[in-house]
Amino acid sequence: MARASRLGIRQLRIFSALLKEKNLSVVANHMGLTQQAVSANVATLREVFGDPLFVRTGRGVMATALAQELAIEVNEILSALDRLVDRAPFDPAQVVAQMNICGADYAHHVAMGPRLSAIRQQAPHIKLILSELQIDAVAGKMASGEIDIAITLAEYVPAHFPRRTLFHEHYVCVADESSALCESVISLETLARQPHVVVSPARANLQGSADGWFEQRGLQRNIILSVPHFLLAGQMVKATGAVAFIPSRLLPYPGLKVVQLEENASPPGYELIVAWHPNSESSPLINWMVEMLVG
Repeated sequence: MARASRLGIRQLRIFSALLKEKNLSVVANHMGLTQQAVSANVATLREVFGDPLFVRTGRGVMATALAQELAIEVNEILSALDRLVDRAPFDPAQVVAQMNICGADYAHHVAMGPRLSAIRQQAPHIKLILSELQIDAVAGKMASGEIDIAITLAEYVPAHFPRRTLFHEHYVCVADESSALCESVISLETLARQPHVVVSPARANLQGSADGWFEQRGLQRNIILSVPHFLLAGQMVKATGAVAFIPSRLLPYPGLKVVQLEENASPPGYELIVAWHPNSESSPLINWMVEMLVG
């Protein structure tokens, strides 16, 4: 180990060049070194291997038997080093990989769905797993590599995780298209008294993202049903005659109409982001997928 620690890339490149050129001055000229520097590096090689390696002749140097024996291994090492730092440009069409992208049903619907065809066309050998977002576990699963990318709200991933904003979203109030609520502008007081369906993807409870918005106005809404998915909310609204707040990008929603609220009031919106773990920041595959999602 002590002898090997004295070897560097320069010595190996000089060794390989001398095998080919058989002349110290030619090698020095090609490598931009002085002949004395080449000789000093050859001296190090001789000490490490305990062999002259190159013997002077009338026209230059000749490799010893050991040098010829070492030639294949030395050239393999240099080739491996070149491949390590001189990689071919990233080409998604040549990548064979599997990726896990987590998000709520809404996120997969509005972010992945419209871009999936282009992703498949450019990277036909990538297999995708679109998994459910588990808010309490997403950071740990990204750290372990179980999840590659998360499409979610900023507060659901650690602040130091790299991210890109996909878009800003706002909520709209909807009801069954036959509901009298859709025929006029209604007050927030009237709205609060209606039966409400809420979406709670994080935890199963009768709480929704608009609760605080109603409370700030001194109102408490009548929540009768909680569902885990936005794409399920529409069916439940029609079945119960309730109202619900859904992201605007889900419109038009079959069988539902927008309820017009006084002063066009609506709960605060949010930014949908795509995030990934800091360990993956230099991954060409992750960066390519992020760019595909951002569009």
